Amino acid sequence: MNYKALIVEDEPLLSRALRKQIENLRPDITIDDELRTVEDTVKWLKNNPDPALIFMDIQLADGICFSIFDQADASNKAIIFTTAYNEYAIEAFDINSVAYLLKPIKTEDLKKVFAKLEKASMAFDQQIASTTLIDYSRLAEEVTRQQNRFRKRFLVAKADSYKQIPAEDIAYFMVEDKITIAATFQNQQHIIDWTLSDLEEELNPNDFMRMNRQFIINLNAIDRVENYFNSKLVIKLIPGLEPSERIVVSREKATMVKNWLDR
Repeated sequence: MNYKALIVEDEPLLSRALRKQIENLRPDITIDDELRTVEDTVKWLKNNPDPALIFMDIQLADGICFSIFDQADASNKAIIFTTAYNEYAIEAFDINSVAYLLKPIKTEDLKKVFAKLEKASMAFDQQIASTTLIDYSRLAEEVTRQQNRFRKRFLVAKADSYKQIPAEDIAYFMVEDKITIAATFQNQQHIIDWTLSDLEEELNPNDFMRMNRQFIINLNAIDRVENYFNSKLVIKLIPGLEPSERIVVSREKATMVKNWLDR
């Protein structure tokens, strides 16, 4: 299978480096061109039905890339945004974005993007002939659907009322005396009617990981990781958030946790 792709990146060295990464990982992907500006990309999209897959920097030489989509139809394209900034993520997913990669782009992250595309393709059982391009617009919809399935907030009881707690505001979940507690970054604790096993299914694995039978931790709550005896790890949270119990990761799970942190 021979897929076609486009790189939109205003820094030539970064563009060439990305091209090399893609070609090394996926020799079945042909890079049609490397563009530098909003203007050139608009012209390209208007005159070329292909490619279906675009690796696109957000801040280009002549402006922000989102203006491209006001001038040219990209509804049948899948966009992999590559940027040094994280503040554009929400805008990116309003378009057919299947990934948002922060520079410097790691080869491992690209592997995960390609794996995500393949998984999404399998999800709706699409059969691709050797001369047919992937329908990336449908892939983008499927990837977005899968991402949107994760829980965004929790409703907790407060005396005679209820309060919404955004998932991103929760530093960790802890089980204590068979009761599950959600602790926020403001060090407020709320009892929730969930088991940690159920929470694992509901939370975005990019943001939360279960460390042991007692804790699920938000990535942004971790200050550092310390080695412990017998190849175990101890998770240290941001000062002021430390729970009463030590967060110990087993030897069997230590490598998985370190790989999750090193992304």
